[in-house]
Amino acid sequence: KDDLSVKDIINNIKALFNFFKLQFWKLFILGLIGGGIGFYFAFRSTPIYAAKVKFLIKESGGSSALMSSLGSLGSLIGGSSGTASPMERTLAIMGSERIVGSALLKKIIVNNKPDLAINHLIRVYELDVKWEKDSLLRGIFFLENQTVLENFDFAHRKAYREILNLLVGEKSTIIVKSFDKKSGVFEQVVNISNEEFSINFNNSLYKELEQFLYEQSLTSSSKNVEIINNKIDSIKSALSVIQNSLARNSDRTLGLLMQEDKVDQKKLMMKEQMLTIMYGEAQKNLETFKFMNESIYPGLELLQTPFTPIKPIKKSKIIFFLVGFLMSGFVGFGFLLIKKWVNDLL
Repeated sequence: KDDLSVKDIINNIKALFNFFKLQFWKLFILGLIGGGIGFYFAFRSTPIYAAKVKFLIKESGGSSALMSSLGSLGSLIGGSSGTASPMERTLAIMGSERIVGSALLKKIIVNNKPDLAINHLIRVYELDVKWEKDSLLRGIFFLENQTVLENFDFAHRKAYREILNLLVGEKSTIIVKSFDKKSGVFEQVVNISNEEFSINFNNSLYKELEQFLYEQSLTSSSKNVEIINNKIDSIKSALSVIQNSLARNSDRTLGLLMQEDKVDQKKLMMKEQMLTIMYGEAQKNLETFKFMNESIYPGLELLQTPFTPIKPIKKSKIIFFLVGFLMSGFVGFGFLLIKKWVNDLL
């Protein structure tokens, strides 16, 4: 039975091969047609300009030591120093809706025309043509004073959301961000069919990122200082209570201390001494924190900025021809084979 099944398999293969030889020219012509379609598609495809920005977080000025020292001071007095590393935080922020959305509503120059980036993007992707069939979005553009999302009407909100999804959606390849752990270098690439827009928009994204990180650093620092000040006030309040208790205890005994009174008096004096030391240390740490806090944000250091000319990325004509040729030939072979089987059954 095994020999018979092997012979059947060999015979079937021979039959397929003979059928392929008989249909070779038909399949070849089908392949040429499919390859020609693939070649035409690649030829007509719009070239993409990949504008790259590379940067790293500055290490000058002992920023790592500052972060470590500030973290120790914050935990000692009850402040919050944050647990996420600057690299992780920066990578999470890059390409986010917060940064991209802000850059969309900033002016950039394309073809010697200064306009909001979002309006340039509408023209680049011909969204104004696409929206002609949408009564709500037809003719939508953004004015220079429309830079606050809360002031948008429903139509502009919808257009803004659609454009934002185009840039930062899950399947979007327009904005690509990456981080090299070995070198500590960040890379952000903007892939747009308009070279000037790709360059200027990526530079705008970088500026928004830098400004955002700086503002967040100031906000976080102010919050930490406020927490430490509250902690100092608590120590001061507790110290005041102990000092008042000591005064009342002395007044009550009129200086004639019994053995039991001496124990209470000693406990109060120890607490006062401890709180006085804590208060002094807290004040010293707060001053140190304020001084070091001025250098908490090391900033970003730009390593590579995009500039013209950028070599355009186009779909390979050869690859698309071969893919079209093989797919058409394979589909054609399957169709002819099924047709033969049907005819044999009938």
